[in-house]
Amino acid sequence: MTITGPIVLVDDDDDDHAIFKDVCTDLGVAEHLHFFHSGFELIDFLEKTKEIPFIILCDINMPKLDGLKLRALITQDANLKRKSIPFIFFSTAASENQVREAYDLTVQGFFIKGKSYEETRRKFQRIIQYWSDCRHPNTLMWR
Repeated sequence: MTITGPIVLVDDDDDDHAIFKDVCTDLGVAEHLHFFHSGFELIDFLEKTKEIPFIILCDINMPKLDGLKLRALITQDANLKRKSIPFIFFSTAASENQVREAYDLTVQGFFIKGKSYEETRRKFQRIIQYWSDCRHPNTLMWR
């Protein structure tokens, strides 16, 4: 897999951070992983960094700024939207309305976290492989 920028995980749960760190270590991409506990931290990072993240994986249910509101903020900001960072929800649970609203906000995927480490690893590996192979504006214009 060719990873060309940070893999960003936005999740308020430290246990999920640990699982993703283990998964990324297993997949050989741990050095690319950046963790954020809130959407506000992510927005601050995206506004300041010169790096274009490879992908953003975001939990939907977070305090203060949930994943849907975070996605809306990104799409409303012309500079952040122009970065064309693939945005995937990777959450423990989701309602039908949350999934519909997520796609109204032009997310590129919505996944439920696995019930086991192996299931989570398989899902994450498919996501990373897909975006490694996919052509999108970041692979054409910004790199």
